[in-house]
Amino acid sequence: MPVSASGQFEVETPVLRAEGANFSTIGQEFGNALTRLSTGLSALEGSGTPPWGDDDLGEKFGVVYEGFRDGMRESMGSLADRLGGMGAALTEMGARHEANEESTEVLMKDRESDVRTDEGRSRFLGGT
Repeated sequence: MPVSASGQFEVETPVLRAEGANFSTIGQEFGNALTRLSTGLSALEGSGTPPWGDDDLGEKFGVVYEGFRDGMRESMGSLADRLGGMGAALTEMGARHEANEESTEVLMKDRESDVRTDEGRSRFLGGT
């Protein structure tokens, strides 16, 4: 986040929105890659005897492999969801910050206008 000469943070809302969209796309693409990987692994594993065999060594391999495979599917699915969620949050952050800046600008202009009038000067200085 850039810092201005006065030491204040400068929020670049177009960057927040753009990077939010990028994260959303990454999350979707990651989820699609997981689907392709899962489909490919299921095709390789088949429905009968697993490719690593069903003898003693094959069964031991299968137990380890299936544990890793299932954990990978779960964690990668969670990662895809979280990346997409980060994208949505960044996009929303940019929109909310932009709305806040616009609202603050309107308020400041209203106060500036009040101070320039006699009535506004009186209210500003504590009068009624």
